Amino acid sequence: MLGHNPLCPATIPTLHPRHPTVPHSFDALAAATGFLESSERRAALDFPALLKAHWHPMEPLHAPWRNPQDKVYRSKADYLQERRSNTNYDPRNDIIVAWQPLPGTNADLTRDNPLNEGNQISMVLTAGAPGMPSGIVNFGYWGVALQRGESYTVSLYLRSSESSSRNVTVSLVSEDLATAYANVSFFGVGGSWRKFTGELTAAATGALPFACAFTAKLVRFVEACSARWCQDTNARLAVLFDGPGTIQLDMVSLLPTENVRRGEGLRNPWPFRADLLGALKALEPAFMRFPGGCYIEGDWLRNAFRWKDSIGGWEERPGHLNGVWGYWSTDGLGLFEYMLLVEELQTEPIWVINNGVAHGDSVRGADIMPWVEEALDSIEFISGPADSKWGSLRAAMGHPEPWNLTWMAIGNEDCGKPFYLNNYLAFFGAIRAKYPHMRLVANCDMGQDAPTDVWDWHIYTNPTDMFNRRNEFNGRTPENSNYVFASEYAVTDGGGWGNVIGAISEAAFMTGMERNGDIVLLGAYAPLFVHWNNRPWPTNMIVINNHQWFGIPSYHVQQMFRQAQGTHYLATQVVTNPSTQVHEQGDRVCHLVWYLKTNMTLTGAGAESILSEGELVFLASDHPEDENSFDEPKKIAPSSAAMDGLSSRFTLKVEPWSLSILTLHLGTSPSGAHLSTGSSGSGSGGNMAAAK
Repeated sequence: MLGHNPLCPATIPTLHPRHPTVPHSFDALAAATGFLESSERRAALDFPALLKAHWHPMEPLHAPWRNPQDKVYRSKADYLQERRSNTNYDPRNDIIVAWQPLPGTNADLTRDNPLNEGNQISMVLTAGAPGMPSGIVNFGYWGVALQRGESYTVSLYLRSSESSSRNVTVSLVSEDLATAYANVSFFGVGGSWRKFTGELTAAATGALPFACAFTAKLVRFVEACSARWCQDTNARLAVLFDGPGTIQLDMVSLLPTENVRRGEGLRNPWPFRADLLGALKALEPAFMRFPGGCYIEGDWLRNAFRWKDSIGGWEERPGHLNGVWGYWSTDGLGLFEYMLLVEELQTEPIWVINNGVAHGDSVRGADIMPWVEEALDSIEFISGPADSKWGSLRAAMGHPEPWNLTWMAIGNEDCGKPFYLNNYLAFFGAIRAKYPHMRLVANCDMGQDAPTDVWDWHIYTNPTDMFNRRNEFNGRTPENSNYVFASEYAVTDGGGWGNVIGAISEAAFMTGMERNGDIVLLGAYAPLFVHWNNRPWPTNMIVINNHQWFGIPSYHVQQMFRQAQGTHYLATQVVTNPSTQVHEQGDRVCHLVWYLKTNMTLTGAGAESILSEGELVFLASDHPEDENSFDEPKKIAPSSAAMDGLSSRFTLKVEPWSLSILTLHLGTSPSGAHLSTGSSGSGSGGNMAAAK
């Protein structure tokens, strides 16, 4: 989750570039088939049976947010609890089977001749028919996005158990496998594992010799587009060799070559999509909470995120099943990559650790010390000197300079679960003793049971409740309450897939956080990213596919608040119910959140110092159910207008279902200044408003 500081204002699942796999071992297939948990040395893959039991790699996943009876869950906790209690549900069944062998090719998973200690399972391809190319095809994540003229770098590990060496070709191909956009061949595949790397430049180069046999027809690439901008967002990656014979392969990766070049000096290539980085940078986040909430816990501890398994070379990372949300995580986005992202965004890291508590099981206090040591080691990995045990591993990965780390969260939503209190005390004591500067986040206000630096506050709710929550923190002060981190909040019930109703309600809530910025230190919308074809959670700030993104209206609300922050709260008054808040940042910035159409009259003590010119930025819609999409990514987006003729008293028309940010320029800043607003509304149901 990216967030803002109310005084100066999710779970990142998919930031990788346009490519099918980064990285991609065959552990996901092993998990889906049950081979990962078996004691077998080798298992043949029955792909027709796999496709019956699992999602087709090109079909969107149905949101488990709704069951076949179309039940809608009103909270994340209810949804997760019921899914865990469903004895027929197996999260492995949600794993996408993204590989398919060509006709005449048999595929086996094997533990023989493993690539390394962390990556114990590879794939063996066997072809019996001479004269026809054999191999396997990868579908990517709902297709591989290719841009004509762009360069891509493929890497994979290969070996052959045969006496003579073999040759392997990697191709970028069309959906029907009839056209190759690019090919690269590797020669001399021998009896030992070897990494092969090559560049491919996407351009239609001709028909593949196996296309007729596989598709029963030959379809040429005839997409109408200019040579410069032609693209195929539904391509495939094929690994090919001549039969008869056998090859063994592992860790297939395809990346834009620019990512590989930027990653020079790092243990692994630069892993982030440039367009998604731009989306995050536009938010100007004050911090990043990672790697997530439920993701860090796991449905069971065996599926929890373990940071030590997420470092080193991509080919060394075993990956893990994200049983909470039902997908396989390669852990290519590990602790090191998260810290690279923090650095790239020039923001503050908030590192969330597992405290020995998952959704379904927990570690007893008597057995918790190995988990505590793992947390301490993570701090050394992030911020320790390059000659320390874990700092040296960070340096070996390409970042000898320590990163700064001040914030750490001990678990996520774990209060009330078995052993959380005892485990929290063990973590808090050990971390505070070794790193006294750290600010530690509890999962709830620990009260008299344990020390609390700051505690997590989460809310997923409906628009009305979210709007009314703008007063949630009124009356709390550092003298009578512990500091609050509103680390997850969003409208999920009645907000569609991210509509104006939800965004405006969240904006009202945010005015309350900022008004109470002396006690609410930090706030973050959640979740952050979701893939268009796999949306198990109704509202996510940024929606992506393999080549595009758009922000839901909440994205723009977050951006607007971040770009117009106050530093001092000024006393304010609304003539009609309810209240208004104004903050000061050199000039005065007024945030107005409105449900109904109205005219507002603003006056203020010392208002003769208001200059005639100002700026208005606003987000509004006549249709509050409106949402953004790939077809209309900016259907709901901020607009701006220059204001003129301002003085000690002026009238501002405020649109219904709107967030408006008005900047007033001051000639002088008189003492005891305040701003009052009077309003006259139209419509029914009362005038619901919040302003900052």
